[in-house]
Amino acid sequence: MVQVLPFRGLRYGPQHAGAEVLAPPYDVIDAEGQRDLIARSPHNVVRLILGEPSDGPNWHAAAAARMRAWQEEGVLQRDEQPRLYGYQQRFRDADGVARVRTGLLGRVRLRDWGEGIHRHEHTRVGPRADRLRLTRAVQANLSPVFGLYRDPAGDIAHRLTPPERPAVDATVDGVREVFWPIEDPRATEAISAALAERDVVIADGHHRYETALAYAEERRAAEGHPAEPRPYDYVLMYLAAAEDPGLLVLPTHRVVSGVDAFDGRTLLRRLAADFLVKAVNGHGTLREALAASSNGAAALGLCLGAGGEHVLRLREPAAAARAALPGQEAIAHLDVTVLQNLVLAPHLGISPALLATGEHVRYTISEGEACRAVQAGDAQAAFLLNPPSVEEIWEAAAGGATMPQKSTYFFPKLLTGLVIHPLSA
Repeated sequence: MVQVLPFRGLRYGPQHAGAEVLAPPYDVIDAEGQRDLIARSPHNVVRLILGEPSDGPNWHAAAAARMRAWQEEGVLQRDEQPRLYGYQQRFRDADGVARVRTGLLGRVRLRDWGEGIHRHEHTRVGPRADRLRLTRAVQANLSPVFGLYRDPAGDIAHRLTPPERPAVDATVDGVREVFWPIEDPRATEAISAALAERDVVIADGHHRYETALAYAEERRAAEGHPAEPRPYDYVLMYLAAAEDPGLLVLPTHRVVSGVDAFDGRTLLRRLAADFLVKAVNGHGTLREALAASSNGAAALGLCLGAGGEHVLRLREPAAAARAALPGQEAIAHLDVTVLQNLVLAPHLGISPALLATGEHVRYTISEGEACRAVQAGDAQAAFLLNPPSVEEIWEAAAGGATMPQKSTYFFPKLLTGLVIHPLSA
């Protein structure tokens, strides 16, 4: 269903590769984080994916010039032979349990949504436009898209064992990052052949995938729609098995502000029509109560500051089905959809279109941060969610449904700077 091929990756040379040059995805880096990454190394990849503060508004061109200079200086070096690459992340979850997530990096032939590659979230125009400008400038995929495939028998996973001396073995923000080129051509061929029979669901990086589609369309039009595929017809993608025990999905909570005439008591009274409302005490208690309520019916946590903390449990699943928008039938029961359709839109006036503007809702994976914002008066309400399961995400995507934006947070994030996919021969 998908074409996954090796490629001649552009990588940091042995004398430069290490934790100090790596960075998380651009969309989780704030201004302070950017400054910290820049301070780590004169060659940190953040100088390419976000530029430097001194670059000004035309930072995309400056990043491209910087990338060319690094290649000329030997900081970045192109592999002689096309390869797939293994990538393993070792970490502990919030309960202290050790986890290992293992996948591979390759170039994947671009397809329209639904043609073997499926999305599960809506995207916004702004990030796509910015990433497209950068792709035009650097003519490369700097960061990978994150995809999932089915591998119940472990046909692919068993071929992804790190060597004794990987190219990169570094600990970044508490996560051990292990990266290596897959040298055995027979393993590469077997992996590509096995993946050709499978669909892929995008776990993270929807904006990057849509940017790659737009860039390929531009280039093909400019070159008269060549019959043979070009390098820009592929996108850098990390692929992990949906059955990988190291997969961890965190919930993304909603922090609401700027709603006219907001009143917590009135909101609770209105919500009681569709939800059983139970008051709880303390963030820890709220987290526990919310987790305990996720046994079949949709459940939400609600922080109202002085108005207390509450668990909202949906009275009737039929209410979620009735409120579903066209195309949402497969995801109507999910907590994040229930929040949008039965709370944000009808009671706070935050429609999907308004939500996309980012005007009234911001997102965080920290329950404490969400509730503290309300207590400090920086927000009016915070809604806590349970995470969707990998199976729910897969079923939604394969069924053609798209979840509200920021519905999932796969932890840990993939690092940028391990390998770059040039979009030239």
